[in-house]
Amino acid sequence: MEIHLAAEHAFHLIPQFTLEIAHDRVEQKKASLVAGTVGALLSRPKLEEIQLVSSESRLEAFWLVNAAVRTAYDRSKTFTVPVSGAEVQRVTALGQDLPVTASARGGANITLNGIEHCVEERRASFTFDGSGVRSDLTRYLSQPKSEISDWEHFAPSGTLVVPPQARATAVVRAVLSEMIRPVQAEVILEERVDLETIELNFRPVYALEYEWAAKGKRMVLEFDAVTGETRAGGKKLGDQLGSQLKGMVTRDLLFDVTADALGMVVPGGSIAVKLAKAVVDRK
Repeated sequence: MEIHLAAEHAFHLIPQFTLEIAHDRVEQKKASLVAGTVGALLSRPKLEEIQLVSSESRLEAFWLVNAAVRTAYDRSKTFTVPVSGAEVQRVTALGQDLPVTASARGGANITLNGIEHCVEERRASFTFDGSGVRSDLTRYLSQPKSEISDWEHFAPSGTLVVPPQARATAVVRAVLSEMIRPVQAEVILEERVDLETIELNFRPVYALEYEWAAKGKRMVLEFDAVTGETRAGGKKLGDQLGSQLKGMVTRDLLFDVTADALGMVVPGGSIAVKLAKAVVDRK
């Protein structure tokens, strides 16, 4: 088996909405989002009763991996061919004299032993959230973005960059486990896996924290700065992670396929060694 790796890339999705626009849009929905459906029915809050307490601008990571597999192999096959009538005693085909045998259904046939020459090709696209869970994030793939070249300064001032919990090795392992499948074959002539895209993307999110003082209730509303979607029940990650994130976002740390390749466990014996070789060959 041959494994070929594309060069890794990282991108920053360009916000389509500013924090100010996000605030204006959320203000129109805050009463129903903060109060909730039941709360809104029992005691409808006035807009002025719900006040913005704080806001957070952050970049959340997700992975894109595109992979293609090509397998060429030979396998033995026995072909059963019906003959034209009960009067046929034997058949000469392909230089062979073949006996005619009766079938269970009352007919008669001959059998030919042959080799099937097969080629299987598959291609798939995978997206994973920052924790390494496969998720449908294809809605972001056609959005405008810019490639990250300066990892120290790619995020605007005041923006929290949240690194993925799952590194490149984890998502590559998941893709290989999905794409590499056993085949029934006598001889495998070619087995090749191409990881055509290994891409880390950061998407902008605004987290707006509101307080409903009369009810002693606080809630964080998240606004997707790319799609414009708003959802309740969000989090302010800066409050939880704070300085723990400082210095964690580096290219070497996130794209760690080389470091961990030998520790990979995927179907097919020597895959880890071949992946390590692919890394070296690419470089």
